Amino acid sequence: MIATASGARALWYLTRATGLVSILLLTASVALGITEATRWARPHIPRFVIAALHKNISLLVVAFLAVHIATAVADNFAPIGWLDVVVPFHSPYRPLWLGLGTVAFDLLLALIITSLLRARLGYRIWRAIHWISYACFPVALLHGLGTGSDTRVRWSLLLTIGCLALVLFTVWWRLWTARGTPVVRRTWGGLGAALVVWLILGWTFTGPDAPGWARRAGTPASLIAGASIQPTGSLNLRVPFNARLTGTVRNHSTAGNRVTVSISASLSGGALGAMRLTLEGAPLRDGGMRLGRGTATLGTTSQPFRYTGTVVGLDGTAIRARVHDATGHAITLAVSVNIDPSAGTLTGTVSARAATN
Repeated sequence: MIATASGARALWYLTRATGLVSILLLTASVALGITEATRWARPHIPRFVIAALHKNISLLVVAFLAVHIATAVADNFAPIGWLDVVVPFHSPYRPLWLGLGTVAFDLLLALIITSLLRARLGYRIWRAIHWISYACFPVALLHGLGTGSDTRVRWSLLLTIGCLALVLFTVWWRLWTARGTPVVRRTWGGLGAALVVWLILGWTFTGPDAPGWARRAGTPASLIAGASIQPTGSLNLRVPFNARLTGTVRNHSTAGNRVTVSISASLSGGALGAMRLTLEGAPLRDGGMRLGRGTATLGTTSQPFRYTGTVVGLDGTAIRARVHDATGHAITLAVSVNIDPSAGTLTGTVSARAATN
């Protein structure tokens, strides 16, 4: 099935939304797990209710993560494959920070599976394995901060700080109520938890929240729309312009002897931006295609869907598209590409002009 402009936008927003919801649910799961460990209960909130809520929220985290992962892989903008879901630090896209997400997902799966098998494993083994839940949360948080595109959005950053504060509070509460544990160990545990939070916050404001993070995080050069894009994400795409293209190409075979070609490219030179083209049609004997339909988007890495529209012409390696922004302002794109099939990369040029009715 062809990924339309609206469909690509939906994947992008769905990946961001499910990632944010997953970290909120994981925060609730960790907080409830710590609360359950303290054997806290009230007459109207018995312990079995807390245990059931903790279990169900943990399963819900896995469900949202499944959607988060599926949409990230399905979205062709970043080179993320299914192998990257289970093998950490393998992806060419921000390998460290994406790899931390893989590690967190693997740890969470281990926690869920051992909880379901708790009766067979025994309490001591189950409890020992569940200590990794304290590592799962900060690892997942670092993944979200280092990989996500919402770190510099104020309300999103405040939610993240709120999650850290809640987990830190519950850890301190757990240590305060652990009367059988020596005071020295409880003190060092509380100080250690506070230090972890302080380090995460300090790294956030000097790393993901600072300009130039995309390049330092390991984003492929073909996806970076120039280092001089303004931090606010405003576009440097003044029409008319002529720019150079560098990017990647993916071919997908579909049912009914159809083929889909997905192009992701960055603009440099006469304009700074990012462009996606998706072409669907019947393959030709000479290796080309007869265009059936296609979509196009133009923007930046932070606003990739500022302009959306359709591909209106295909002649060999020359592509014509018409896109418009939310105000209805339309421009035409004339694209010429040179593709290296063995490497899956492309170079070329693009020119933009104000569209005429």
